Amino acid sequence: MSVEALLANRKATRVFFELLPGRARLDRLVRSCRLPKSELSRLLQRMQRAGLVESTRGGFAVDWNRFLPIFLHHAMSIYAAAMPWKFIPRYLEKPDADLVETSCARAERELARVKVRLASNDLFGDLLRQYLSNLAAEVAAPEDFMQDLRLSDAIAEFEYALLKLVPAMKKPRLADDQTRELHRLLREWHTQIQSYDTPLGAALRQAFHRQGLV
Repeated sequence: MSVEALLANRKATRVFFELLPGRARLDRLVRSCRLPKSELSRLLQRMQRAGLVESTRGGFAVDWNRFLPIFLHHAMSIYAAAMPWKFIPRYLEKPDADLVETSCARAERELARVKVRLASNDLFGDLLRQYLSNLAAEVAAPEDFMQDLRLSDAIAEFEYALLKLVPAMKKPRLADDQTRELHRLLREWHTQIQSYDTPLGAALRQAFHRQGLV
């Protein structure tokens, strides 16, 4: 089962959320997840191979070192699409360069640097853990509409939520280096999302202009 399939799998999501508070043994997961032991063992093996969980001291835990890059890869879909457009103007006056290929290559390098910085920022890791823990509490609530939530939903929603949250972030006065860097990285992420238009988005923007709404 691929990483994408596991992120969209309801049972894998349930197991992942059960492991958010910390390490758990197989027997406890069988009870809390209400899955047959053989099925749960196979699922945990797949999640371990994919980088979502790790086996540790006779139990299982979220493999944060491997999960963070997975999260960032899937959460930055709009940002990743926007990045090449940032560099295209720089290559317009270079006729020998393949405009699209060169811009995409430059964007991939830039995006990789951003991902490395975010993955190594302890505050971002804490933010991600708290976000997922909050969701796990909602999912565990009886008769809650979020019981059908998948990890893939939680990851996809993260980037859209930045559009509302980043402008409200407090300026990091007298903050440490990690806080200032996280603030800057999230601001840049937000800026790229705001400035990027898909062809559909551009068509809607033109409609707004024609109607005098913007």
